Amino acid sequence: KKSYARSVGKMFAGVILLAVAVVGLGYGAVLREMQRALDEYNQGDPEAALKRYEAAEQRLQNFGALRLIPVKDRQNLILNQARLLYAMKRFDEAAERLERENELPGLNSDGRFLLLRGEIAFRKAVTNYQDSPKKDQRLLEEALLAAEDSLRDSLRLSPNDWDAKYNYEFINYVRNLMNQNDDGKIKILMENVRVKETQPKPLPPDKQS
Repeated sequence: KKSYARSVGKMFAGVILLAVAVVGLGYGAVLREMQRALDEYNQGDPEAALKRYEAAEQRLQNFGALRLIPVKDRQNLILNQARLLYAMKRFDEAAERLERENELPGLNSDGRFLLLRGEIAFRKAVTNYQDSPKKDQRLLEEALLAAEDSLRDSLRLSPNDWDAKYNYEFINYVRNLMNQNDDGKIKILMENVRVKETQPKPLPPDKQS
């Protein structure tokens, strides 16, 4: 009986080691795909980079491993997809991608998500204002408030982020002009936006800003 128990124990341990090895190899392949996505972006092909990131995430989802990988890698995987969508001016899709922050642990503590969310809200506000023949400042102010809130939250998490500081102060300045009913200056600002946008440079999986 003891010999049988030892044999069963060895088999069980072997199965566990094999599973760990398979998962490790699979995760290593995902990290390599993320690095290839970064290379494609740097070569000027954001579409190919986005597809590769999406494929890497889907692979992790299929194995039920997205919640199990290190928080740093999960943050970069989601954020990089949103950055690429933002760079391609697919703002609604970028915002939707960031909503995964609320579904996965560890993402809502990263100020970079809130910074990008604020930039998306601001860019959409500007686009809607520029495209609207009525130039509704009430709707503009509501959108700017949403962007300002995200940037304020980003600064709470990353108080030394100069992009967040600049954009927060710029939006606050525009809102002050609106309270002064200075339509002329607001029109000039919205038609010649000077907001400092975070450059959509996806980070490799082993680095964070």
